[in-house]
Amino acid sequence: MQRFSIPGQGGHLSGLNFGRSEGPIDVTFLHATGFSASTYRQLLEPLGPDLRVVAFDLRGHGHTSLPTHPKRLVNWYQYADDVIHALTQLGDGKPSTRLIAGHSLGGTVALLAQARHPSLAKGLLMIDPAMILPRLRRWLMMPFGPRLLQRRLPIARGAARRRASFPNLHEVLASYSKRDAFRSWLPGFLDDYINDAFAQRADGSVTLRCDPAWESATFCAHRHDLAHALKQLRAPARMMVAERQSTSARILPFLNDWAPSVQVEQVVGSSHFIPMEQPELVRSRMLQML
Repeated sequence: MQRFSIPGQGGHLSGLNFGRSEGPIDVTFLHATGFSASTYRQLLEPLGPDLRVVAFDLRGHGHTSLPTHPKRLVNWYQYADDVIHALTQLGDGKPSTRLIAGHSLGGTVALLAQARHPSLAKGLLMIDPAMILPRLRRWLMMPFGPRLLQRRLPIARGAARRRASFPNLHEVLASYSKRDAFRSWLPGFLDDYINDAFAQRADGSVTLRCDPAWESATFCAHRHDLAHALKQLRAPARMMVAERQSTSARILPFLNDWAPSVQVEQVVGSSHFIPMEQPELVRSRMLQML
C-alpha cells in the first residue's frame, strides 16, 4: 500500500495505491461519507498482488487538502469532478479505469463520474449507494432546501454535533466500539478507520480530519440528478443493496425506467456497511465484473 497525492486547485487529492504503482488501473474505489480510503484496506489489499487498485480520499476527507465550503455544497458533482481530474492525471491525460466502485457516497459519486465521462470505466459497481427519492430532490431544489434538510435529517444533525477531538486514539476506539453502527464490522476495519480518520496534534490529542460541518452538509447535498446519470449509463453496472438500513432500496422501483440493465443484488444478512461485513463477497463481485 502506497500513498500518493495529486495537485488540485487550492490543495491536493490524496489516494492509496494497492499492487502495481504504474500502468493501467484495474479498480478505482471511493469511500462513504465521513470515512477515507484506508478504512477499506482489508477489502482492497488482497486484490493488490494481481491488480492495480487505486482508492481516493474524497474532498474534505482523509488526507485530501482540497478546499471545503460546507454552506456552498448542494450536490456531489464536485466530488465526481475531483475523481475525473485525479484519474486524468494518473492516466496521462485520459481518465481510465477498468472498474469504478464505491460504497454509499462513493457509489453515487462513481455513478456521477461515469455519467459525466462515459468512457471513464468499463464497469460500475455501486455498493448500497446513497440515493434519494425524486420527490425529495424536487423539494431540495427549493431555496434553502439543503439547509432545511440539515435541521430535519437525523444523520445530518448527528454529524454536525459529532465530537471532533479526543485525548488519544485509545479513547476514540473505546467510544466507537460501543456504537451500534460499528458492531457488525469484522475485526480490523474499525481500527483502520480510526487510525486514519483522526489527525494527531502536538499535545498528543487527536481531531477528526473530516470536519463535522462538511460531513453534515454532504448528507444533505442531493441536488445532483440521479435519473439523468442512470439514463446515461452505457457500461455494465451492478448495485449491491443492503438487506436492512439500506440507502438505495427506495430507489429500486425507479430503476426499471431509468436504467433497466443495472443488475441488482440484495445482500442477505447485511446492513448498509456491506464492505465491512462481507468483504469477500464484494471482492468476488469486483473480480466477476473485471
